[in-house]
Amino acid sequence: MSLVDQMLGEGAVADLSVWKNKITSGITLVMATLIWFQFEIMETEPVPFLCLILLLLTLLLFIWVKYGHHLFTWIPPTPEELQQEDSPVRALLSEIEGLLLMLYEIAYGEDIKTFIWTILYVAIIYTIGSYINLLTIFYICLVCLLTIPVMYLQYQEAVDDFIGEVSEMKNKTLQLLNCRATKKKKKLY
Repeated sequence: MSLVDQMLGEGAVADLSVWKNKITSGITLVMATLIWFQFEIMETEPVPFLCLILLLLTLLLFIWVKYGHHLFTWIPPTPEELQQEDSPVRALLSEIEGLLLMLYEIAYGEDIKTFIWTILYVAIIYTIGSYINLLTIFYICLVCLLTIPVMYLQYQEAVDDFIGEVSEMKNKTLQLLNCRATKKKKKLY
């Protein structure tokens, strides 16, 4: 099992990241590029654009429910079916609730190390976000998620050798600094 497989685990996101289904991964990358282009390059306002999409989706869903049985064999689920325990909507909402509970536990302050790391990460994201638009950050993250694992799997030996060399250089530099610091410390006493 490669390092990428260990880091990503199993599931839809891992399959998407390593391009197991090239069509799905390609569609995801193209759609993200189109959305980024629409908002960043064409400077479309997000709220009216989302309202337009919601209007179109509502109209299409209405037509599908009322007249779709003539054209399609599958009709969309009813609101009662969406409220069942095994519903994907309920699963999504429970995931969001779990994330909010995790943030609450971190903010409660029982594990100070996790709290400080969270504050540090938020500060880093804030600093980067003050220079780059949020949508561009999401797009860069998605492109990295879709390219880095594939590139690593393709050039795994070269990357591992390079990381090994960098790690050795880092260890030597730290040892050198440690020796110099202890020598200066001995001279002071």
